[in-house]
Amino acid sequence: MKKLVSSSQNKRFRNIRSIEYEYDRTDGTCVVYLLDQSKPLKEYYKQESRTVDDIIMRIIEHTKAGKDSNQLNVSGKLIDFRLSDDYKYPVASYLEYDKESVFQSIHNHFLDVFGNSIEYNWEEPRWEDSKDFFIPFIPKLKNVSFCIGLYLDEQFSDVRNFENFFSLSPVAKLIQMKVHKKMKPLNPESKFYQAESIYIHTWKINGPDFVRHFRGRQICVDCDRYEKENVIDFVKRWKSGEAFQNLEYSSINPRGDNQFSPRLLIEIGAKFIDGNKQPPKFDVRQRFDWYDKDTTVYLPPSYAYVVRKTDNRVASVEVQYGTFFIGVWAETEEEFLKMVK
Repeated sequence: MKKLVSSSQNKRFRNIRSIEYEYDRTDGTCVVYLLDQSKPLKEYYKQESRTVDDIIMRIIEHTKAGKDSNQLNVSGKLIDFRLSDDYKYPVASYLEYDKESVFQSIHNHFLDVFGNSIEYNWEEPRWEDSKDFFIPFIPKLKNVSFCIGLYLDEQFSDVRNFENFFSLSPVAKLIQMKVHKKMKPLNPESKFYQAESIYIHTWKINGPDFVRHFRGRQICVDCDRYEKENVIDFVKRWKSGEAFQNLEYSSINPRGDNQFSPRLLIEIGAKFIDGNKQPPKFDVRQRFDWYDKDTTVYLPPSYAYVVRKTDNRVASVEVQYGTFFIGVWAETEEEFLKMVK
């Protein structure tokens, strides 16, 4: 039956871009979207671009499911489903103790039908709506990109609980975190640092240096204080090839009297382009905002750059309005200087 459905819908399947799990922690409801090529790429990930016609199912807690449910075998597991006039799509339900297993069975069914030819994404778009502490629900699903939003507060202010949460979770595509309490430094090998992108908002809290052991592509820190010596060490380790091999872009934005001055560029050993010439403009696809992830982030115009010893690649560096920026080019120093006009 699966082969028959797949063959009859083969043309439609080829147009599918992704399956999006949009989870709401306030009531445990997950709306599942199937997005196809008909949506313009620029609007593709924007939440407001999704309509009820893009929904293929809803997954809810069993207490909200009603009594007119029927059980269906999904990847070897019996799951309660119902159809009603309220929705154009089926509604699956779970009991709290069996929650992760239900999500895994449904996802395994999608994998069985669509395989790895499409993206699978998990997000919780309204995680900041409540200021109360919560532990994100992150089910163990294969081939899924997870966007995780959380507060570093209460239980997570104990580094052991924080480490344990990430050790038991899949490596995240994106982590957005607001720091409300101090925490001891993380293990340098923590899975937290393996995330592709991290955005950290840590006003009025001098937490650990989240940049030092980062192994992903993009990291942005808005903070109350960040020591200049840590930035110098950050760039030094990138230049030597010792660390940050995957880095594309980073910004470190301290507030108050701890803002950086342009002199920092000299202290990190930057080279400078002739002031009479026009430096190339650095841009890269930004990865900090899930719904605008196909937009571009630009580095402020920069005449300063550093070179990595191991492969001679260049990174533009700049200090503007007290914020330090670094953007890594694909080009070597020789290739980079040919782009200078």
